[in-house]
Amino acid sequence: MVMEAYPTKVVGGTYGGSFTTPINNSTSSRVMMNYVVPAGRQLKILFMRYSAGEAAQFQIKQTNPTLIGQTGTVEAYPVVGSVPQGIRDRMRIPTAAAGQPSEHTDRGRFEEPIHVLEGSIDFLIVGPSPKPSTGNSYFFSWWGVDQPADV
Repeated sequence: MVMEAYPTKVVGGTYGGSFTTPINNSTSSRVMMNYVVPAGRQLKILFMRYSAGEAAQFQIKQTNPTLIGQTGTVEAYPVVGSVPQGIRDRMRIPTAAAGQPSEHTDRGRFEEPIHVLEGSIDFLIVGPSPKPSTGNSYFFSWWGVDQPADV
């Protein structure tokens, strides 16, 4: 019997926290976490959950390295697809109700992922919502598969 198998690796990340210094304006952001997709591979995001205790904006930003060594110990160069670098998604959390955090979940499937990304991926919180005086916390979780680009 021959079993069919995909050459994939399940990957993911989670951020939970608050800030001790504010994000001052709408063009500033903070990186919650980063994932580097190895050279010749693509990341299919299949699940995302994010929440905040106040209005907030999250972003997913793809950076396509152009030289060897730009992403540290995991090499993301060269990217194999034609997706340009930049903001790939913006997710907003509306104002939360009376101290109750707002939460949102996105789900995809292997055949229909939420996103297909390459290079270096930053998961960001964008200002000016996070302020230390409110004491609110922010949560972001994702998982997906890292696979060869030709699968």
